[in-house]
Amino acid sequence: MAIGDYLLVALLVIAAVYVIRRVQIAARDARRFRGKMLATCPETQATVAVKVATWREALAALVGRRHLELKSCTRWPERQDCGQECLSQLESDPEKHRVWKIASQWYEGKNCAYCGKPIEAFSHVDHRPALLSAEKRTAEWDQVPAEKLPEIMSSSLPVCWNCHVVETFRREHPELVIERRREHVKA
Repeated sequence: MAIGDYLLVALLVIAAVYVIRRVQIAARDARRFRGKMLATCPETQATVAVKVATWREALAALVGRRHLELKSCTRWPERQDCGQECLSQLESDPEKHRVWKIASQWYEGKNCAYCGKPIEAFSHVDHRPALLSAEKRTAEWDQVPAEKLPEIMSSSLPVCWNCHVVETFRREHPELVIERRREHVKA
């Protein structure tokens, strides 16, 4: 091989390493901002649920730029032309604003309001725990509108998945439920 061939191979290897590194950085940045997030709207001071346009962030990161932009907001379409100042809150600590993280921290160390068992740490593949409202109705936490979640959690009790299923069945099909008193058997 001639020296020119070695230089060409070296340049191709350097370019490949550069592109691979850029793709890794873009993917990492996109993962940081994925999913629903909560922010305080600078205009109304109310909690809003937003999603970041992660694919645009990833494309910008590929060329070494930073470009955060909202994909959706609970105040849209009416206020879609806002300045998106809420993005600065997300940039400083995206994990703190992720709805999933907020919910998992709220359930951490709590016991079910019905059976008293500890609520296990949950993952994306498990059944989700529920909330018991003041009206004595249960609902899975991810069925609550994200922007209302902090407010609803402040006045609700945690309920494990099993008790939520039982209480939902009891509420929806009372004609099929028979309450029986159990007498303690003496040995």
